[in-house]
Amino acid sequence: MKLLYHSLQNGIRLVHYRTNGMISHCGLLINTGSRDEKSDEHGIVHLIEHMLFKGTGKRRAYHILSSLDDVGGELNAYTTKEETAVHASVLNQNFEKAVDIISDITFYSTFPEKEISKEKEVIIEEINSYLDNPAELIFDDFEEQVFYGYPIGRNILGPSASVRSFTRESLKKFVSQKYKPYNP
Repeated sequence: MKLLYHSLQNGIRLVHYRTNGMISHCGLLINTGSRDEKSDEHGIVHLIEHMLFKGTGKRRAYHILSSLDDVGGELNAYTTKEETAVHASVLNQNFEKAVDIISDITFYSTFPEKEISKEKEVIIEEINSYLDNPAELIFDDFEEQVFYGYPIGRNILGPSASVRSFTRESLKKFVSQKYKPYNP
């Protein structure tokens, strides 16, 4: 496997692996996860991940969600304790479009106020359904015991009260502090 590496002037590191297939996969990994949250920010990284899809300066939520779907591609994201990832799978001819959308939502999300309210409710429902699943919950309980008192021991979703407390300003502040190419 031959990987090509390149660093942009702004510090973003690119890794490329060429295949002979008809499908391209691309993604952006942000070195910020729930372990990077202060106690009053518990759950903010996961909310930000959701909000990336809700609008930018040049795209509304509908256009973000449908742009790759309309050409048979897929756009998605996830949050872990260590990182946030935004990724896409598309036919090769739509690769540039996928990269454009990923960079747009990652660097230029506007965090519309009315979408924040809606997404908070989605996440609270996710928290409630997670609490009803003992098979999943046991892993968080274990990590909470092992890493007691440290952010990495907390669950990724955060508590409902914390999620409800976030504002557009708090999301933007967190992103401006943590979502940087040189984030150690």
